Amino acid sequence: MMDDRGQIAMDFLLGVSLVLIAIGFTVQFVPGIFISGSTGEDKLGYAAYRTSCILAEDPGWWSNNSDNDTCWEYHTANVQRIGLAADDDVKSRLTETPNMISKDKLVQFKKLSELNETEFIRKLGLFDSINGKQMNYGYNISFLLDGQPVAINNSTMVIGSSLLPGQNMAKMKRIVLLETGNISVFDGRYLNRYAGNKNIANISIIGPVAENVTIQINNFNISGSNAAFINASLNGSTLLQSSNYTIQKRPLYGNFNSYVSPDRILNNDSLLIDLNSSLFSSNTSYQLKLGFTDVFYPKVSLFSSYNENIEKRYEPALLVVEVW
Repeated sequence: MMDDRGQIAMDFLLGVSLVLIAIGFTVQFVPGIFISGSTGEDKLGYAAYRTSCILAEDPGWWSNNSDNDTCWEYHTANVQRIGLAADDDVKSRLTETPNMISKDKLVQFKKLSELNETEFIRKLGLFDSINGKQMNYGYNISFLLDGQPVAINNSTMVIGSSLLPGQNMAKMKRIVLLETGNISVFDGRYLNRYAGNKNIANISIIGPVAENVTIQINNFNISGSNAAFINASLNGSTLLQSSNYTIQKRPLYGNFNSYVSPDRILNNDSLLIDLNSSLFSSNTSYQLKLGFTDVFYPKVSLFSSYNENIEKRYEPALLVVEVW
């Protein structure tokens, strides 16, 4: 016998329920994505994020009546935009290397903050307009290496003031590559050696220099089981580790850490030797000898040139922007 009563299938009921749940979730969630930013905390977050993007991704811009490019650090009187990203094409207004921070731009960035804070705040957009009146944000911008503020040219790269107790604050952190100076990188298999000893690398450095002389050696010709760095000498005088220079070692897959002779060196290790700039104050050619045991330098010549091999050194750092 036919039953003509209306029935609702269970799978149809389940499907309708899922659709209603999805609609309810969307109604609750989507408005949060497009929040207007009218509250104070939201505005602080936007300001911190925007400032970190400007600093890390924008090379900046300067212009006058006759010329313009991204090298604003050399034309600070005519700067239009402040940005710290390194840039090879100065006419592009953009950079192909975001998150790579120029040392020269960073140094001028701090000087601008100290010379004219009002203009500095305006160009970074660290303000809000309330009832037609400009209200400046409090801010602190810092660059950290290994958790400590970076020091360049004897100046700590911390810009701004300190947060007062009880103030609301928004913080933005970004990992960047910070230009900290120059470096000369050598392949140990092709470094010139001192003619009188196959275990001594011979490097020429022309002074004077404005910053520390940093030398990195990759790959070593190991000739025995006790391969190690022994000492460094400059123009015949033995240098003192820690007071004249520091040295670090990095394995093939690892980070640089302090090296103390006679710690063993392996073929794929790298050494980083940082010599004080005060050692190279005269307008002359210096001869640096790096002595090793059980490390063989096959190439006999007068020297390898530090100056002809210089490139910019970038180190991973943390950009921290705090706004309140």
